[in-house]
Amino acid sequence: MAEAPQTKDVICTPITAKRSDRMKKHRILAAFTACTLLALTAFGSFTEAAAADSRTAALTTQAESYFNFHKDTQHFGEAKTYVSAKEPFSYAVQYPVTNQAALDEQIIKTLKTKADAFEAAYTKAAEEKAEEKTPSKYTGTLIIGYDSYITKDNIASVSFLETRKIDGAYTEPASWSTYLFDATTGKTLTAADIFRDSYRQKASAYALDYFQKHETYGKQLFGNYKALLAPESDVFSTFALTDDSVIFYIDKYEILPGKCGAIRLETPREVFKGSFLTDPEEVPPVVEEPAQPEGTTEETGRVIDPNKPMVALTYDDGPSPTATNAILDVLEKYNAVATFYDVGYRVAQYPDVVKREAALGCEVGSHSYDHKDFKKLSASQIQADVKQVNAAFAKAGVKPTSFRPPYGNTNATVQANVPLPIVTWSVDTLDWKTRNVDSILKEVKAAGNLDGKVILMHGIYDTTAQATAKLVPMLQEQGYQLVTVSELIQYKHNETPKAGKVYGYSYFQ
Repeated sequence: MAEAPQTKDVICTPITAKRSDRMKKHRILAAFTACTLLALTAFGSFTEAAAADSRTAALTTQAESYFNFHKDTQHFGEAKTYVSAKEPFSYAVQYPVTNQAALDEQIIKTLKTKADAFEAAYTKAAEEKAEEKTPSKYTGTLIIGYDSYITKDNIASVSFLETRKIDGAYTEPASWSTYLFDATTGKTLTAADIFRDSYRQKASAYALDYFQKHETYGKQLFGNYKALLAPESDVFSTFALTDDSVIFYIDKYEILPGKCGAIRLETPREVFKGSFLTDPEEVPPVVEEPAQPEGTTEETGRVIDPNKPMVALTYDDGPSPTATNAILDVLEKYNAVATFYDVGYRVAQYPDVVKREAALGCEVGSHSYDHKDFKKLSASQIQADVKQVNAAFAKAGVKPTSFRPPYGNTNATVQANVPLPIVTWSVDTLDWKTRNVDSILKEVKAAGNLDGKVILMHGIYDTTAQATAKLVPMLQEQGYQLVTVSELIQYKHNETPKAGKVYGYSYFQ
């Protein structure tokens, strides 16, 4: 019995030691965990900063190509560059610092207005994206470069070239905005402070002659270029001044393909002799414009003969940067037109393609925002879709002129709530089903006499583009005039298309 306490002590001693070891381990682990968390936090801050630096460096590199476009046309002020790559708005902006307080203040105010407009536009796009089922996180990027000039009579010109990019979504065409200032006072000047009204006619005449005779541009001018270079055009409302020239700026895709970029049109000052307010006033000659032949379209100069056969090619579900552009290449090659029924969400993604459709004199219509069956929608749902698709087209600078309901489905509710003529078709090529060039051509040929008919295709398939390359010259060789849907209604039926009216299969027979 005397040994019992010893046995107890012997058993208890190692248990106490184990507890002590565990407590030490817990303390060590806790300290290690705390240190790890601090390290991870510091590393997270470091990596976020590194990522931000990386984005800034990438944007700086990207912006260099934009800024280099202006390196030989910055003749006034010292170039200052601001680059900030953050979410949701990133900026790469270059602007002149003149060291003339009033003028520098006006330049900064102008840039602030541009930034505010950009953020407002992007915020709206972000809100629309957030409504989708799987919204993506986009960063909006604004890139601005500039030209600058100063004349001997102290008139300063600053021309900003602005590009908006919504990363992962779309890039808006580069656009110019030009400002004239009194370099001494900073006061903003307008054309009325420089010219008499006669300058517009002279600018238009020079521009038309220049572009039409240009070795490269002359063969690539879009069908609507004459209207865009008319004397009353906004193209001639703003300009830059040098001691030797007046420079007008033309946005990308306005009159030429995107590969030609944004354009500076340097016009010699002597062209405007008598039109400067400082010149003696001249009496302009009276010039009578020749009347256009009957049936000539104002936009393209094409002559449509109501007594000759005509057919309308139509393309749904676009635009596509590949297939639609390939179709447009064919139409441009043969001086032909078609009607494109585009869906709103793709218009938002590819606005440059829509601008090109319109610039070539084609008709652009709505095919809803995302191809819902309108027969299954309520009046309020249809109205909401119309509003959404109109916003998408507005961003592309194009207004739809008619509506093709998805699946061709329409009813009284659709007619009452779509404020456009409603157009279906009379020849279905089944291009969406066969995806085969020969099959598409076979369906067209099987329709027989095509005079007055509307042919349905889809602008998102390469096979449709390939079929178009054969179809257009074939129809022209057969004597058909290729017209838009609205032109077909006007010249074949002597009717102006009416909102809410259905122009369907029986109409186009």
